Amino acid sequence: MAPVDKLHSSHVIDGSLTDQQVKQAILVGAADAGWRAKDLGNDKILASFSFKTHGVNVEIDYTGSSYSTHYESSYGMKTFCTEHDKKTYKTIVSGKADCPDYRPPAYIYMSYKNWVDSLDRSIQSSLAAM
Repeated sequence: MAPVDKLHSSHVIDGSLTDQQVKQAILVGAADAGWRAKDLGNDKILASFSFKTHGVNVEIDYTGSSYSTHYESSYGMKTFCTEHDKKTYKTIVSGKADCPDYRPPAYIYMSYKNWVDSLDRSIQSSLAAM
């Protein structure tokens, strides 16, 4: 299990790109990594990835000089709402039950980190090609 709050990533972009170029690189990178991406406006993109019965949604904020990914939601993923839940193995399956107060889980199955790392690598490759 990986701590959700530690899985946000921020990347500074070398070079002088416009917001539009960064947006395009994110959309291309997401598609190349097998993610669906939707422009939400206001310099935000929602990227979604599904594998079998599991899936995640990541919000990506961007400017011409940086971008960052943030957990948005998931379904079918094993999660823990708190450290105590993790220690006592009180698993919640996202999309079927929620943490109290509708807050995101504190921990999520490691596949999430692997999928987002793959997304980041693909976006970085797309940016390097610009």
